[in-house]
Amino acid sequence: MSTHAAHTTVGAQVARDVIEADVVCVGAGVASLSTALRLLKQAHAAGAPKPHIMIIEKGAFVGAHVLSGAVLDPSALDGLLTADERAGLPVASTVTRETYCRLTASHALPVPWIPPMMQAHGFPIVSLSRLTAYLGELCERHGAEIYTEMTAAGLVEDGGRVTGVQIGDKGIDKHGNRTPRFEPGPVVRAKAVVLGEGGCGFLTEQFISAHRLNAQANHQTYAIGIKELIETPSRPERAGSIIHSFGYPLGTTYGGGFVYVMDATRVALGLVIALDYHDPLINPHDLFRAFKAHPRIRRVIEGGTAVGYGAKVLPEGGCFSVPGLSAKGVLIVGDGAGLLDCLRLKGIHIAMQSGIAAGDTLLDCWKSADFSEAKLAGYTARMQAMPGWAQMKRVRNVRAWFRHGELPGMMAAGMAVTTFGTLPPGRFATALDSKEMKKKAGITPDKVRALMTPPAAPALEPKLQLDRLTDVFHSGVTHNEDQPCHLKIVAPDRCISECLPAFGAPCTRFCPGQVYSLDDDGTRIRIDFANCLHCKTCRIKDPLDNIEWLLPEGGGGPKYNSM
Repeated sequence: MSTHAAHTTVGAQVARDVIEADVVCVGAGVASLSTALRLLKQAHAAGAPKPHIMIIEKGAFVGAHVLSGAVLDPSALDGLLTADERAGLPVASTVTRETYCRLTASHALPVPWIPPMMQAHGFPIVSLSRLTAYLGELCERHGAEIYTEMTAAGLVEDGGRVTGVQIGDKGIDKHGNRTPRFEPGPVVRAKAVVLGEGGCGFLTEQFISAHRLNAQANHQTYAIGIKELIETPSRPERAGSIIHSFGYPLGTTYGGGFVYVMDATRVALGLVIALDYHDPLINPHDLFRAFKAHPRIRRVIEGGTAVGYGAKVLPEGGCFSVPGLSAKGVLIVGDGAGLLDCLRLKGIHIAMQSGIAAGDTLLDCWKSADFSEAKLAGYTARMQAMPGWAQMKRVRNVRAWFRHGELPGMMAAGMAVTTFGTLPPGRFATALDSKEMKKKAGITPDKVRALMTPPAAPALEPKLQLDRLTDVFHSGVTHNEDQPCHLKIVAPDRCISECLPAFGAPCTRFCPGQVYSLDDDGTRIRIDFANCLHCKTCRIKDPLDNIEWLLPEGGGGPKYNSM
């Protein structure tokens, strides 16, 4: 038996409790919770005994690390919730008016026709963190056990098969020594492990790499989504109106903005920025501030105050970047598997569908007492029969075409929409986001950089135009600072000798939490890991692949409750 863990403790081996379960889900996100809920409900409907399901969540509470826009495509709900459960969903409002527009520096040019697949009229506007908390309540009501503030630090393998999860230790100080509050993490043994960690998940990425599940897949490409929640003066007439935008302030970079008026006094807005951008001097948070200061966006949020902030990465590679979804003892669900419609930038409903497919597969395994690799492989066929997979196939080459510029990308999107995915044909490759950044000397600065801050952003009132550290405060992020730093620069000397002269230390700009900064004399990169939002941008975008993202102690990180 072997265990692959994030941190090992110093000193003698410790006795660890062993907990037995039938299924353990890593991460209490939408995909994992949908898996557990579907499995428990279907087992009950089939008259089978309910399996013992444990859900392990590293956040302080269910939903603490979950963030999205979010306008929910409700297509997956019928396969997951009863009518009464749907009635209890924490919906802020439904979409009543929608605008899709191309922004220039000072104008908004509305798109006269929105393709049906892009339309959202009547869709619920939700806080994903609250929706996730609600799904967690339903899971517990149906018999699942959820444990928060617990990191799944490693997968336990026996004979090449995953047989459980190693929970991370608590009470290790920053030097790696045990403190008086030391608590060894137990081993959770299970017949199957569901990995639902989200985009660029810690264990998921390790497992995919170790088992070469991505050997036939394109490189995954990501975007960083930055979001604020704004409290405004009461404007009930605007509730349910949404804006989707592209163009300014992104220039040639793929992505777009959103503004969702949740109710009379709350507006969710954000900017999604593809991480294959070339210019090393771009600061995504500055782009976000410029977006907020645009006249069209400013009209919606004027007089308001930012009360929430967060960031996450989205897997945009499409179906050609999806790895193998199952292996010996493991199923991969949701964003961790790259299951997202990269044109609509919607993945919540696909995550739910992956949970339904995984739950049905596990039910077959449970009823037949057969959790073999062949039996678990049925999950792939079920997932590929889902409507969400068909949506991903329809736009399978769109994201790759945007690597060649906005015009080729828009042409590809138009072809995909009008031909139901027949065009563009073939398969177009993607590159690692870290390799797409160019050296300072070899790039012509995008003219959009002159339109960021200053002068555009400071035009907004101070309560809305926040710097990164003030925004981070609104994320609720905390970490026990007497623990090993979970962010590791592998070769610190390369930061100064190679990265700084060639790329200008881009980690000091691309991190939405301002974790990385140059010290005063410019001789090293300082890491303030307490600010970390767990988005993994540094793990993805560092041009030298010189940053490792490990797991902090359970309970650390952001505390989203309305994001």
